[in-house]
Amino acid sequence: MAQQAQNRQQQTPPGAQQAAPTKPLPADFAKRIATKVVFTNERERDAHKAMEQIGDTFLRNLAAPERIRYFLEMIDVLLDDEETVRFAGLSWVAITLENTENTRYVKFLEDVLDAMVEDHLNIVKPMFQMEYKRKHFSAYARILGDVFISMMALNNELYEVISQVYSMIIRKEMALENQRTQSRDPSGRRISMQRESEGPKAGKKLFDDVVDYIHARGEVRSDTLNQQNPNEFILILADRMRGTRRYVIQDLLNRQAADRRKEAEKELSEKLAGAEEIMMARDNFKQAVNLFWTEKRYNFKYISVEKVRVTSQVLAVIIGIFHFLAGYLGLYGMLWWEGIIIAGGMYLYARFMGSRQAFKRFFPDDVSKELEVVVGSITPTFRKMSKEQLDAFLIRQVKDQTNFLLLPMFPEFLKYVFLVMPDRKSRIIKIDELSDVVQNMELDIARVERSSQPRQA
Repeated sequence: MAQQAQNRQQQTPPGAQQAAPTKPLPADFAKRIATKVVFTNERERDAHKAMEQIGDTFLRNLAAPERIRYFLEMIDVLLDDEETVRFAGLSWVAITLENTENTRYVKFLEDVLDAMVEDHLNIVKPMFQMEYKRKHFSAYARILGDVFISMMALNNELYEVISQVYSMIIRKEMALENQRTQSRDPSGRRISMQRESEGPKAGKKLFDDVVDYIHARGEVRSDTLNQQNPNEFILILADRMRGTRRYVIQDLLNRQAADRRKEAEKELSEKLAGAEEIMMARDNFKQAVNLFWTEKRYNFKYISVEKVRVTSQVLAVIIGIFHFLAGYLGLYGMLWWEGIIIAGGMYLYARFMGSRQAFKRFFPDDVSKELEVVVGSITPTFRKMSKEQLDAFLIRQVKDQTNFLLLPMFPEFLKYVFLVMPDRKSRIIKIDELSDVVQNMELDIARVERSSQPRQA
């Protein structure tokens, strides 16, 4: 046995001792903490010193993650007795007021609120039904609502603590809502790898339920017309919390809009064409405009040459027929065989000398393929140009003296480029912005042409 024990000791590495099991907490642990809170407040004459001792008690006994919910149970114990309700509010004051710069208190408060929001969402505790009313509220909305009411009953200036805690809850629940929204694809289907629990979920956010509960607490059914509401301060508290809710939510929406705008601007800046791409597109643009102008005149030149070729063929055939008839009828002293020879010569002339092959050197060159290649080299840059970039690019082209003769072709050519552009939906500039660019370019062209007329004269 000793040898086996020695072997086990040799096999166990140093420092690998098993941790001692944590001592289980007593069943009335939350009640004990509540009793200590009451005792500390009644014993200490200095309220500030009492708050410090209570806060230190919470950090020593409840700051562990597995003990966070004991704080809520302790608050619930204090709220059950009318004589200790005010100590529930003072407990929140102890971890909030003048402790905003202490990271330990901030973390403890964050953990408590996270636990409340999570338990509220999952309906850990049964719903609370208000007496004499058919209204149900979350158990955590009741706890927070009663705590806030007790704070206002103690001192109106404690609304600073209420506003801080309430704002933190709003921000936490809005952040959770954004996470749930981002975890959905456009069809509304969950794409998160973690499956959500199948239990019931709260239908109302905690910060909304808290305000509704406080407002319900402030309502009193009057028996007479002149009866005053003793809970008027509770209704005022609900109104102030609604104002805080509007302010915080609007602030969150403004920040989200600013973040989305910054993200969109960042994505747009990454998609926009660079200065080097725009400079490289200048020469290709000039070449493309020249080819476009040549291609526009292609049909006119082709038809003109085709008219001459067909006319020469028709005239040769007519002359051949006329001489054949004159030789056949013996007119003008022409023999029949002379008419046949002239008619055959005219036919051969029309067949060979008037053919497309003979007129090939007179036909214009078809530059459609070359135009497609050059336009294809500038369309990627034009697709990534914004309205401002395209305006600046075209102004430089319009003011370039080498493009003066081709200025009338610019508007039509620009429309052609965006018409044949592949993946037109991915372009940066919009249709209405493109129309504005074309109009501005037409005005610039007219201005340049007017300024150049005296020089030409």
